[in-house]
Amino acid sequence: MRTVMEPARAAVVAGLAVGLVVSGCSGNKPSAEKCETVSAQLTDVPTRTDQEPKLRVPVPAGWERSTQMDSEQIRFALRSPGLAADGFTPNAVVTLQKVNSDLGKPEQILKAQSDQLAKKLNLTDVTSTSTRVCGAPALSSSYTTPELKLGPKIPPIPPRKATSLGVVYRGGDANYVATVTVQSVKADNPTYVKDSEEILKGFQILPPA
Repeated sequence: MRTVMEPARAAVVAGLAVGLVVSGCSGNKPSAEKCETVSAQLTDVPTRTDQEPKLRVPVPAGWERSTQMDSEQIRFALRSPGLAADGFTPNAVVTLQKVNSDLGKPEQILKAQSDQLAKKLNLTDVTSTSTRVCGAPALSSSYTTPELKLGPKIPPIPPRKATSLGVVYRGGDANYVATVTVQSVKADNPTYVKDSEEILKGFQILPPA
């Protein structure tokens, strides 16, 4: 059975950063010395303007770059073919969204995003924890996504376990919400557990180079 990230599946991940117009991102400036260290090699996420923050994501062994979903908001994706199961390939997706100014603190923005998307995508088992990414305000949310039906002749994708790490960055007059999301239908696989934790722990957001 083919196990790739199809556009229909990508819609669920993309929804983690779509449809939210927020403002007021007066968080602390991130810095490299505040970032967590991991053993996996870090890869830069391509930027599109000089104002966008620099994003870096760890690439564990066995994970590969996928450009299938690249778009204005979906900036980077990884997949692990060796961990594919039940017609689904575990993946990590990085999104970046430019947002307006003046509506609340970064923590409020991230919480509103999490609540809105949990309702919109019918997520269950949602748990959220405030944290920091390279010193910037962040929110880690774990949840279950519902079964995904791709068509009458295609077996549905079972519910997936996912963790999304959202972080707010403010640079000049521009504000951004960056998110990295990892998901799998076999989230208890020891290799996936280790790899996904490394991706989330090592994710970086920094001022433009």
